[in-house]
Amino acid sequence: MAGDRHEQPDARVAAAAAHWGYRFTSNGTDYGDVTATLSRITRWDDWCREWGRTATGYEQLAESAKDAGHAETAAGAWRRAALAWHWGKFVFVDHPDEQRAAHDRTVACYRRGAAALTPPAELVRIPYGGTALAAYLRVPAGNAPVVIMVPGLDSTKEELQATAEYYLARGLATLAIDGPGQGESEYELPIEPAYEKVATAAVDFLKARHDIYSSRIGLFGVSLGGYYAARAAAYEPRLKAVVALAGPYRFDLDWDELPVQLTLENAAGRITTPLLVVGGGRDMIVPAYHQERLAKEAPSAELLLYPDGSHGVTNRAYESRSRMADWLAGHLYR
Repeated sequence: MAGDRHEQPDARVAAAAAHWGYRFTSNGTDYGDVTATLSRITRWDDWCREWGRTATGYEQLAESAKDAGHAETAAGAWRRAALAWHWGKFVFVDHPDEQRAAHDRTVACYRRGAAALTPPAELVRIPYGGTALAAYLRVPAGNAPVVIMVPGLDSTKEELQATAEYYLARGLATLAIDGPGQGESEYELPIEPAYEKVATAAVDFLKARHDIYSSRIGLFGVSLGGYYAARAAAYEPRLKAVVALAGPYRFDLDWDELPVQLTLENAAGRITTPLLVVGGGRDMIVPAYHQERLAKEAPSAELLLYPDGSHGVTNRAYESRSRMADWLAGHLYR
């Protein structure tokens, strides 16, 4: 049973804990919550349920704080609940009903806490191919350059807010998008290998805003979003600077079930937009040779590798995120 301290975690639980621990803590979940939740999980079937237990505790805290008039505490608890639901569902594909329920709670909980962020996270809809993509827009006081933020295959706009804080601290606005097959679009649209279509839609959306410098738009993507970032750099000329973090050059080289169409072979050589390619030498998900190949073939690329870096360099989150934010700010404020 889950929570039996004498039972060792099964292989999938152990692997998930080993691969994603830094990701949980670097993106807003307390170490105590991570260790307490994982201590209750010994079978993979319990993964989503036990993260939901942690999330429910924060939902209850949020309701109690709201009733007591403590709006800030309530908002923070809603966001923590959302992240816990997200960790429960993000790779939990064996039980689709549980996964979908946790997905819905992720979206609903974060929405209740988004407005209390500084600056607030405004839910916006980006017109795209006859539908609309959900995104959180955060704008500092006064006009500012803006960074479009692109999540990975199993990530969402909510998870990106911890990284967004680094850009906001440097006066940059952020637009974190759930693209096709991601977050709120996960059950509605398939992923889009030609992600420049999404980037173009986001730039068009931003060009219509009057609270940002729409001539100073950058883009950041992580993991599969790093691939998307490079595609955008190759084909969307209105972007002024792009960061590709832990992105694959060709995903099928390491993941047999993914199609060969997820490739930068025809795109890398087209990139003239300033491009910062970032990776980790100990990345077991997207090995560093992917970033090295992209940086070698893209004429405008700079390569930043952390030899001890994990996937997304989440084990050195402060340093890597600060350097990416400084680099983007330097290019977007020129």
